[in-house]
Amino acid sequence: MSLRAYQEEMAGELPGAGLPWLAALRTAAAARFEATGLPDRKVEAWRYTSLKPIQDHLFTIGAGKIDDVPPPLLANSHRLVFTNGILHLDATELPQGVRLLGMAQAMAGAPDLIAESLGQVATGQKLPLPALNQALSQDGYVLALDAGIVVEQPIEILFLSDQGASYPRNLVLAGAGARATVVEHYLGTGNYFLNAVTEIQAAAGAHLRRYKIQQEANGASHVGTLAGQLDGDAKLENFDLNLGGQLVRSEIHMALQGAGADATLNGIYLLRGKQHCDNAIWVDHAVGGNTSHQDYRGILDNKAHAVFQGKITVRRDAQGIEGHQLNKTLLLSDQAEIDSKPELEILADDVKCSHGATAGELDETGLFYLRSRGIPEAEARQLLMTAFAAQTLDKISDKAVRGIMDGLVADWMAS
Repeated sequence: MSLRAYQEEMAGELPGAGLPWLAALRTAAAARFEATGLPDRKVEAWRYTSLKPIQDHLFTIGAGKIDDVPPPLLANSHRLVFTNGILHLDATELPQGVRLLGMAQAMAGAPDLIAESLGQVATGQKLPLPALNQALSQDGYVLALDAGIVVEQPIEILFLSDQGASYPRNLVLAGAGARATVVEHYLGTGNYFLNAVTEIQAAAGAHLRRYKIQQEANGASHVGTLAGQLDGDAKLENFDLNLGGQLVRSEIHMALQGAGADATLNGIYLLRGKQHCDNAIWVDHAVGGNTSHQDYRGILDNKAHAVFQGKITVRRDAQGIEGHQLNKTLLLSDQAEIDSKPELEILADDVKCSHGATAGELDETGLFYLRSRGIPEAEARQLLMTAFAAQTLDKISDKAVRGIMDGLVADWMAS
């Protein structure tokens, strides 16, 4: 079945079916996807990742509720829970000036909140997987912050899956000077496909922290896209922790549209068995006077395969910018593999840019030193891996989230 045929079959059942602007958005997205289809390895951006495992599961939409919901990761957080892509538990009471609701709720009761923003982040408009998401999405979360609003407690969004395919569409709208912390947690059991998109629009001076914890089931496929735009003096701290899933693609497209904007995009990927994780990051310095940083580190064991693609674009006349990217990977097995492709495209001359990538085994000298002090080999190896990951984890500014991340990393290393 084609996407267009499936969409027509589902048209009356999708939330917001009576909104002409939303119907047009979905139809246009379906046309964009059908023009290209799922990307294959002939497409440079997908050269190292095959989507064949998901091609027969795109239209098997999961609909069952999951009653066994785990407790929150963080105490006193404002929390939404989605099961198989559909809102299951609403958030607790929020401060005035903050709206946190399901996307389907917004379509039904507050369409004006999203009408001019949904699907409008330019960095994600031409991408095939976000287009597929836009055509089929039934739910997701909407977070809208009025200007100057500061949300002290973290906002935790749990996506719990156990069947079929789901397409969460998330939208974060931060007014001028607003501040908030969002934790997206992806968790599941069984075999399923999740294709999530989060759009971020940050007005001048807004400060956002977004932390993504990906713990999908061993047999699951996960494609997550972050598309964002930062106005002048807006700041985004983003951290991706990838632990689960059999086939994973974590993609970021970020446009720095004003002077003083700052994007910090870091991540850790820990893989074993035959897991595959592709981290793809594109940063567009559209104007001068802004900064971006990328630091991704991974540890691979057995026959795991990781990909890092990081590209920084500095447009013509975007003077006085800084853009840095770094990728480091530890290979614990001679069968583990990393394909790393850092890239700079610089069209201006007054810039400070750097990129680098390294891959190798644990430091034998350090391992020998620890063992000579009476530390067993397994413990010594774990100490070296912990120190390696800590160099990126140290850049997480939220102490509570840092504690959660440390615990998850330690559990992976001990298992």
